[in-house]
Amino acid sequence: MVINSYISLFVFLFVIISILLSFRSKKSFEIKKRKIKFDYAIIPTIGVIILILTFSINPEILIKGIIGSERIRPYSIIIIFFSVAYICLSLDLTGFFEFISLKTIKTAKNSGIRLFIYLFFLSSILTIFTSNDIVILTLTPIIIYFSKYTKINPIPYLIAQFFAANIWSLTLYIGNPTNIIVAEAFNLSFLDYSIYMLLPTIIGGLSCLSLLILLFKKKIKTKYITPEIDPKNAIKDKSGAIFGIIILFSCIIALALSSSLNYPLWVISSFFAIILFLKNLLVDIISHKNFTRSKKILNLVPWKILPFIIGMFIIVETLVEYKWIDSLAVILSKLNIYLLISIIFFTFISALMCNLMNNQPMTIFFTQILLNESFTISGGLQLGIIYSLIMGSNFGANFTFIGALAGIMWYKILLNKGIHLRFNEFAKYGFFVMPIVIFFSSITLFIEITFIM
Repeated sequence: MVINSYISLFVFLFVIISILLSFRSKKSFEIKKRKIKFDYAIIPTIGVIILILTFSINPEILIKGIIGSERIRPYSIIIIFFSVAYICLSLDLTGFFEFISLKTIKTAKNSGIRLFIYLFFLSSILTIFTSNDIVILTLTPIIIYFSKYTKINPIPYLIAQFFAANIWSLTLYIGNPTNIIVAEAFNLSFLDYSIYMLLPTIIGGLSCLSLLILLFKKKIKTKYITPEIDPKNAIKDKSGAIFGIIILFSCIIALALSSSLNYPLWVISSFFAIILFLKNLLVDIISHKNFTRSKKILNLVPWKILPFIIGMFIIVETLVEYKWIDSLAVILSKLNIYLLISIIFFTFISALMCNLMNNQPMTIFFTQILLNESFTISGGLQLGIIYSLIMGSNFGANFTFIGALAGIMWYKILLNKGIHLRFNEFAKYGFFVMPIVIFFSSITLFIEITFIM
């Protein structure tokens, strides 16, 4: 039993370190002449296999990794995330997001600073209603393309877009998988979540924009010549775009009313995703396209997150089983006494831990600590720490490329497009901006809890 306990800790550390190293490695191995890349998707699965082979895990923990417990339900988190991702990717395929982006660029009317501010707010608004991953996938190539034709430095605009996406993903329950993990664990309703997270997001977003303007004011061109662009040309499927917008906003409204509708969030999100999926299938059948559209959308869905999340849930569950979480829960309980200090401390520590173990493993790990019986904090202090964890899981992505999966994905897009942004340069921007953003957002959350509680 003692040996198995240490094996579970070793596997957890092995998985975390391997995930971090995999971002800098291109290693792969072959199984039956099929190349499998050694990356974040497969590493947790390897960890689970080690636990099984060493008899350090029982069937009950394996089941919990998928079905979950009363407080953490992996299947619910997975269904919500993939349902919303499918809806947003379907809408993106119609050209709607590209149309909005080009319209924004044209509206800037040759002003570099105006374009900078507009792109920041465009990223913010799109992130609220979609997710940070969708915004990064959609806007990054457009900014790079536009900067090449206008001969402007793309770095300030790319940083603004990326930072905005990872701050404003905090606004709604569905903005980031980490939001869903914590909210599901503590039974936060869609509306309750937004009530507490809206103001810290606004304050954090505005403080971030002010700091970025200060940081990049010498690198932003005052004027540039806009190439002839017609945003309308971006729309590839007008009826599909209209239908997609209706589905997306209907889904968000239904999620907000979930407590009144008396349906779980995963049921609501999957319902709208299925409607859109069936509509896409019908369009493919009618147009005799051999399911081209449906296949394309399904190929764009980030399926790698599936084994990653399930594997990490199982591995963290073994730490719970062998009481490693208990010890950390006791220590953290003693450190958190005063509300304001606890909110600032927990937001900072969770944001920094994202950059040691990535934001999703960090969120799963810390959620289990907060749920542990040894974590003896309740009332406003507990609520403050829960929302601090959510803030940290979003803000942590802006410190280094490895803080979140979105950062790794973004970095690879930049490399493929010939943009070389060094790790140290990005970290310099992150460590200049984000501590101040965290400080102001934490104070806002403190004021909210003080008055609402």
